[in-house]
Amino acid sequence: MAARSTNQGLARERSEAPNNPSPGLYVHVPFCRSRCTYCDFHVASIRFPVMRDYVTALVSEITRHAALGFSPKTIFIGGGTPSALDLDSWDKLLGTLSDHFRSGLLEWTVEMNPESIDAEKIELALSHGVDRISTGAQTFDESGLSLLGRRHDAQRVFEVHQCMSELGVPRTSLDLIVGWPGQDSESVKKDLEAVSLIDPDHVSLYHLSYEQGTWLHKMLTRGSIEPLLDESCIDFSRQFLQGLAEQGYQRYEVSNLFKRGGESLHNLNYWQRGTYLGVGSGAASFHAGERWKNRPDVPAYISANGKPERVDVERPDGFFVVFERIMLGLRLIEGIDLAKIQAETGYDIIDRCSSHLRRYEQQGFLVCDGDAIRVTAKGFEILDAIIVELLEQLERTGDGIGIVESSGSGDSDPHLASSVMDR
Repeated sequence: MAARSTNQGLARERSEAPNNPSPGLYVHVPFCRSRCTYCDFHVASIRFPVMRDYVTALVSEITRHAALGFSPKTIFIGGGTPSALDLDSWDKLLGTLSDHFRSGLLEWTVEMNPESIDAEKIELALSHGVDRISTGAQTFDESGLSLLGRRHDAQRVFEVHQCMSELGVPRTSLDLIVGWPGQDSESVKKDLEAVSLIDPDHVSLYHLSYEQGTWLHKMLTRGSIEPLLDESCIDFSRQFLQGLAEQGYQRYEVSNLFKRGGESLHNLNYWQRGTYLGVGSGAASFHAGERWKNRPDVPAYISANGKPERVDVERPDGFFVVFERIMLGLRLIEGIDLAKIQAETGYDIIDRCSSHLRRYEQQGFLVCDGDAIRVTAKGFEILDAIIVELLEQLERTGDGIGIVESSGSGDSDPHLASSVMDR
């Protein structure tokens, strides 16, 4: 079953993103029918009475922030599985967000899983002002879907995108995973053919990671599954990127491409180190110079009635700001502005890392252009290594002792990890 593009040629179509999509609002709905085998996010099992109480607490937290004057430019509702909410809770949550924030929004995205999307939920979302829907296909290979623990089949993804097309969803995004055990060139070809038929406006392409505590990590440590070789992952990634480019998709970030409708403004704000609030159990925030997350505990969140406990609170400055600028900014095609970082922090990255930058440029991994550096397509294939080496060099020449070793989990902000599943 084919699906056509849902892009309606609205004013949101653009070749360049707004200069400042900050602040953003992330709304976490942690409930899932089952946990995907690669998932290490904060999730909870579906129990409808608990979910209704949770939405009531969400409404209280959202209303409190609105009363304090917070006004986001983007909203992203993620999870978990937001579309698993019952219809009344779905309407209540979206209605609250619309009442408080709709007038000033540049973008409003909702994640929906293929197995829990229906026309009524899509229509309600559109009526409240949602203008972008992201679906997690991950792959169109049935064996891959089974291995990844997805609850839908490939055909269901075609059906929901056809439904979104018929209902006039302005912008759509599709998630795919590269590097799952058993993936081969033919499965990549099948995924590319499916993208061509569905024709989403935006594609996110993520490399599978074996996070500790996940089912896949347990199977890996037991020797029950054989991971793909790094060379195979790179080959399949190249095959994906070439195929998507041939379909007209433009890469703007290491894992994200768009064809129409522009970038994901909400995620662009993260990578530009913009400010945002996170509401819900476990949601991360970066606002007024502080990073924190709400305690990841659904019963405690419900009991807090809109005033959740903050944990992992920190106020990044100095080298921490440099660390974040490099780790986030090098993900973008546009790269990082070294003069801006020096003015903000006093760190002269060219002076401290000149030999490393020269070597990476000579090897074709980086382009240094005046006050800017950006990673090439070749460099994106070893992005983590580039970032770690630059940060280690800055540590040796500055005062950021120990930060690289302690940064890998991204616990204070899941968007700081360089290869996590996208929100």
